Amino acid sequence: MLNFQWRKRLAALLAGFCIGMSAQATTVRPMNIVDLVDYSETILAGRVESVTEGFAANGMPYTEVTVRVIDRFRGADAERYTFRQFGLTGPRTLPSGKVYLGGRPEGWPNWTVGEVSLLFLYPRARVTGFQTTVGLGYGKLGMGNGVAVNAYDNAGLFANTGIDRSTLSAEEQRMFDAKNGPVNAGTLRKFLKRAAKERPAPGSARHDN
Repeated sequence: MLNFQWRKRLAALLAGFCIGMSAQATTVRPMNIVDLVDYSETILAGRVESVTEGFAANGMPYTEVTVRVIDRFRGADAERYTFRQFGLTGPRTLPSGKVYLGGRPEGWPNWTVGEVSLLFLYPRARVTGFQTTVGLGYGKLGMGNGVAVNAYDNAGLFANTGIDRSTLSAEEQRMFDAKNGPVNAGTLRKFLKRAAKERPAPGSARHDN
């Protein structure tokens, strides 16, 4: 078991982490496709190449994910993209022999080597440098067999977006009509190519104006 001092230190670090992350990243609320684009500093499609876990120098537990980029919509200019998300998959024995019992917070994405996903990522946290998907399960869409779907079965993904339907192709209009369920991955990627350019990224001059 962790001793009291270690628990106290971890609690303080976690409080700092929560302050460093945006409010949107520490709570889950329904997100539509426009929300995902608008809150994302980085948007990419890729295959997970590696998943490792550990503790940062400040004692914060993390899961490090490296993705081989298949398609990029915003940021992620290199062949691979690596980020660290808060938390571990489960208990972990420390070098001291003590056991860290904390896992990943409920609702946060899980990662598996070989999976292909479309990722919408918040800006990195100011204090910790950690990064996770926008809306947690909303901002990670698994891709396979030509379709894309998130942890919430895409429920509300295309609802109340304010998008002018006259700017959408016939395929995109059908996609926006979906209430839930997998959507055509190619159609979604074509829409995102345009939307990510038209809508300003967080922290950009256009976004702040």
